[in-house]
Amino acid sequence: MSEIPANANVSIFAKNEQKARELISQLGLKQVPGISRVTFRKKNNQIYAIEKPEVYRSHGGNFVVFGEAKIDDFPQRLAQAQQEAQLAGEGQGEGVAPAGADAISKDPQSIQNDMLAAAKENKLSEVKEEDSESADESGLNQDDIELVVQQANCSRAKAVKALRDNNSDIVNAIMSLS
Repeated sequence: MSEIPANANVSIFAKNEQKARELISQLGLKQVPGISRVTFRKKNNQIYAIEKPEVYRSHGGNFVVFGEAKIDDFPQRLAQAQQEAQLAGEGQGEGVAPAGADAISKDPQSIQNDMLAAAKENKLSEVKEEDSESADESGLNQDDIELVVQQANCSRAKAVKALRDNNSDIVNAIMSLS
């Protein structure tokens, strides 16, 4: 046997893998270049990763992936990345802030108060819009207007405008308001 040079890009395959590659070449699968990592996630959120895979695609859009699948421990990688960022930040004086450092901590009651205040502002702006619009209901069926108001959960003025924009088509008026 001859020796393989030190920097040679050579792949040695097992006998079964070699047979599988021969069969794939007979199936007419096309190799997909440029893929550096493939991950699979199971139902229990367990992640399998294949580094430097060989990926083939069939005519129907199915993929065949060759490579060594390893269990990917994402929380461990995340913790390691945060430690590296923290060490890099200590060395430079400025760095990446830890996750959540810039977040405002609030208790649930203050969050609910903020949400209520935002809802009130939204209602006030809607009321101002309704007051500024004058709804000309001439030529429209009153039952159609009521139906659009109920189904789209909007103001009467918006329902009239939607009906006018859609030539009195109830379905399209409701869809435009949804």
